[in-house]
Amino acid sequence: MRRLRGVAFGPQDFSDNGAELESSPPAYIPGGKSPLWYWRRGITKDHILLGTGFLERGSAVMLGGQSGIGKSSIAMQLGNCWACGKSSFNLAPPRALRIALMQNEDSHNDLVRQSESLNYLGLSAGELDLVDKNFLIETVRGKIGSAAIAVMEGIIHYHKPDILMLNPLSAYHQGDISQNSDNIDFLYSKLGALLDETQVGLFAFHHKTKPPKNAHSHQDAYHDLMYEVLGGSALTNFFRGIITVGAMGESDIFKFTVAKRFTESGWPLKTQLFKWHQDRDRRIWVHASASEAQEAKAKDGSQSPADLYRLVPATGSIHKAVLINKAMQAKFTERSAKAVLEECLDDCCPDSARLYLWLLRNTEGAPKKHISRFPHTDQD
Repeated sequence: MRRLRGVAFGPQDFSDNGAELESSPPAYIPGGKSPLWYWRRGITKDHILLGTGFLERGSAVMLGGQSGIGKSSIAMQLGNCWACGKSSFNLAPPRALRIALMQNEDSHNDLVRQSESLNYLGLSAGELDLVDKNFLIETVRGKIGSAAIAVMEGIIHYHKPDILMLNPLSAYHQGDISQNSDNIDFLYSKLGALLDETQVGLFAFHHKTKPPKNAHSHQDAYHDLMYEVLGGSALTNFFRGIITVGAMGESDIFKFTVAKRFTESGWPLKTQLFKWHQDRDRRIWVHASASEAQEAKAKDGSQSPADLYRLVPATGSIHKAVLINKAMQAKFTERSAKAVLEECLDDCCPDSARLYLWLLRNTEGAPKKHISRFPHTDQD
């Protein structure tokens, strides 16, 4: 029998090899199910931690914002409310949840100041008891990569949280957070495995990088921001839900945008406006009023779906390219006009700003793309 580098040619006896294979366990034993199995089982409500599935057990969401806007206070307010079963920033838990916050940047006194928000959240004595029982804050420094994962595992084993918060994500990430290769190793190989094993939901806070130069303020449009500002595609894809936070020009109003998983968030609109309470010592966030929002928008110079909607004729349709040109004359940039148009065409857009794409017959080639306030009843 002729052999080449250990490969045998010609008739061979595999009887002994078969016995050896049977005695060796496979490296992976599949445990998957068919679509019919999942369909019959239905939604497991106990897996839902926020909204109608914005955050579920074993998965992760992220809130990204530039440094210094108050993400630590946002984390404190969210944790205090969710620990006693209350909605915060319109993200509602199904019940009182156990929360563990693993944080790096805030000092003891910073945490004391942030905790004073408990005086102003309108919590009852019973709800304060739930916060005391359910919300653990652990300051962890000098641990990155696998060492940080080991600490998270210890916190989960000790406190048994429903949600683990990380503030910020970059403090525990090993490598370059803008590089997909480093993100794949830390997020998918290490952090994702921990979440899957423990069935804890992750809510991470991330320092948003600086916006591109000359970018229009509508850069926070949900489909643009994820890749241009938050980091690489691996980072964006790992987190099932994403909320971005950005200041509106020079105002005190901040724009919170659900950039991913909007339908499951429970929010009425993709973007909501919040501000610091006028008494900054309270360290709580509140909704911005309609008048404050209009004033901030005027200062910011940003354009909304409603602004674009008004440029579309009340009857009939307008060529897509013509609409973009009109929008640019109305102080949109080309990029922001296309971003807002995509938002208006989305099925989740409110009826007050909903637009529809018409594909009109073109004898010279591809159909002409027109935009209308109404669905096209005759696509022929």
